[in-house]
Amino acid sequence: MKKTISLILCILLAISFCGCGKKAPEDTGKLKITATIFPLYDFARQIAGDKAEVTMLLPTGAEVHSYEPSPRDIITVRESDLFINLGMDSDPWTLPVINDAKGLNVLSVMEGMDVLNEKHHHHEGAVDIDPHIWTSPKNVKVISEKICDKLSSLDTENAQYYRKNTQKYIEKLNALDEKFIKLTDKNNRKIVFADRFPFKYFADTYNIEYYAAFPGCSSESEPSAATVATLIDTIKKEKIPVVFYTETSNKQLAKAVCEETGAEMMLFHSCHSVNDEELRKGITYLDLMGENYKVLQKAI
Repeated sequence: MKKTISLILCILLAISFCGCGKKAPEDTGKLKITATIFPLYDFARQIAGDKAEVTMLLPTGAEVHSYEPSPRDIITVRESDLFINLGMDSDPWTLPVINDAKGLNVLSVMEGMDVLNEKHHHHEGAVDIDPHIWTSPKNVKVISEKICDKLSSLDTENAQYYRKNTQKYIEKLNALDEKFIKLTDKNNRKIVFADRFPFKYFADTYNIEYYAAFPGCSSESEPSAATVATLIDTIKKEKIPVVFYTETSNKQLAKAVCEETGAEMMLFHSCHSVNDEELRKGITYLDLMGENYKVLQKAI
């Protein structure tokens, strides 16, 4: 009899554990936040601390503009207490997902912010909104406040906790901002990217003059011969010591330009996406921007 009872208990336990292969969403009582891309995921993580579960929707290395959400993604968004995206047509695929999830709390961080335009890469003369708003720490402060306000209204009990985390985070962003201001104040502010240039907001904030092979959202991978010649001439004429590439680059162009000019090739991270190892290690926006500070020091 004892054996039978313990067997029944085991079966019952097994059933309650497998629960259709995923945790019931209400088991932790914590807010469930889903953010589309790494920077938004990281900012939410800094502010929510241990009071929420933050999920990053896009896999590492995916492009925010052209992403195709899976059925699993759609379920993840639907089960969120808060969905954070860029908005303003920078992630158009999120619209049907949002519309599908009735009554979903959505924070589109670019709404109401000062946005910059960039030339469209398909049609001459047309412009797109540049989505890489987070490349300026000044903008991240605004985004952090937005996330804090939203979390506080959804979870009033922990509002003070979110506020405190936000203040701490903004202090760190201020320190980073100060460092960049000091660095760009007294130095030659010309930089060269043998790559796409997703740093318009960064360059705008710190008055940096830049030369790049393509605009930030360009889908091109082969620059024209004239573009390459201009980059090489600029480096030689201005005696520019460093040529940058971004984290998604195949580095071919940067290599060619450096071979031709003797400049050093360095990574300037757009913080758009990180790789699996970086994600596992818990790398943050502040870590990546700290590295950017170091390479910028060498470049200018």
